[in-house]
Amino acid sequence: MNILLFGKDGQLGQEFIHEFGLKDQTTHLLNITPVGRLECDLADAEQIRTIIQKIRPELIINAAAYTAVDQAETQSELAHLINAIAPAIMAEEAQRLGSVFVHYSTDYVFDGLKKGPYLETDLCRPQSVYGATKLLGEEGVSKNCSKHLIFRTSWVFSAHGSNFLKTILKLARIKSEIKVINDQCGAPSSTSFIAQTTIKIIEILQSQNLFYGDAPKDRSSDYWGIFNLVASGSTSWHGYASYLIEKAIEQGMGTEFALNPQNILSIPSEQYPQAAKRPLNSVLSMNKLAQSYGVVSPNWESLVDAELSKIKLNNIN
Repeated sequence: MNILLFGKDGQLGQEFIHEFGLKDQTTHLLNITPVGRLECDLADAEQIRTIIQKIRPELIINAAAYTAVDQAETQSELAHLINAIAPAIMAEEAQRLGSVFVHYSTDYVFDGLKKGPYLETDLCRPQSVYGATKLLGEEGVSKNCSKHLIFRTSWVFSAHGSNFLKTILKLARIKSEIKVINDQCGAPSSTSFIAQTTIKIIEILQSQNLFYGDAPKDRSSDYWGIFNLVASGSTSWHGYASYLIEKAIEQGMGTEFALNPQNILSIPSEQYPQAAKRPLNSVLSMNKLAQSYGVVSPNWESLVDAELSKIKLNNIN
């Protein structure tokens, strides 16, 4: 299979390179072209079209995005080009080639005011420039490519890159006390889980003879479209940080820490002002993905445990 991966330098892109590398050790059937900022400027439409037309992939994965949520409030034009325009162009080119297009979106498309988990069909009301541009990206992909998968994720983390898990571990080494928000809830979801699940879904599409050719009209609603892709369970940022430090100490990583769980102070969002408004409820229902693809989400705690083990084993800072 000829695969084009956008966002090779990001935490999800790195995970895909790792997972596809493991897969190809047994199949030897994958031809992967990873693309980063040096190879393609996602703010340049012609560069995007040129590289897709050159590679002619059967599968395009867009793991790239403008993710500086607060900076997007003042860099709205750049965020719009990367999060809205770029994926729409990728989807258009995928349609021309008859390719499958995989794209990742976010819980920030919702306002966070719902009491229970969000369904894919719930009304989108983004409260930030980032959320609004990601929603426009979803709409462009849905409009331009019939064989598309849009996965809404939340609170993404990994052993590599910049994310909440890495930030808290770094702070634990230099701070004896930190303040963490307690009134925003979601499901921390690892790039390992997201990438592995995506690959399993691609394999299911192949086994169902849906990967190649036109998308069957009578089955497209089951296999294509927007799906939530998150861990099970939920917590607050404060609960996440507390659990993380407790487990890191249990795994023997606490010898470098100045911080202990009792000194992670719980505060409301209003005491931690940020440029972009965050949804208070980022919990997403996984029912649709379970029904369509049989995906059973692991709980978020097990994903955190696994990533901590990777960090310790590989001595990652």
